[in-house]
Amino acid sequence: MRRRNNRISYIRRPLAGRSIPATCFAGIALVSTVVSLALSVSAQGNGEANVAAWGFCGIVFTAAALVYGITAFREKEKNYILAKIATGSGAVLALFWVCMMIVGILSLTM
Repeated sequence: MRRRNNRISYIRRPLAGRSIPATCFAGIALVSTVVSLALSVSAQGNGEANVAAWGFCGIVFTAAALVYGITAFREKEKNYILAKIATGSGAVLALFWVCMMIVGILSLTM
């Protein structure tokens, strides 16, 4: 009978250096997006300049989270769990913002 290699590694790998800022940027992007949406809903779609400012901050921090998250994967022999979380949430937020921009552009043409 063939024996399987079920070894467990107890060596703790440190987190990737850029994964911590990427996760912070993703959290700030999520908060900025939620605040922007809440202000827009409370103003019934007629948001003021602060809604646009919160949305712009959400877009900028989403881009930063994606850039830092992707560059965190270039580090060798590191723990990538925070980089995966930041990159995944940044990708979802980026997709959300692209869809919001498409809806906004289409609503202007109608």
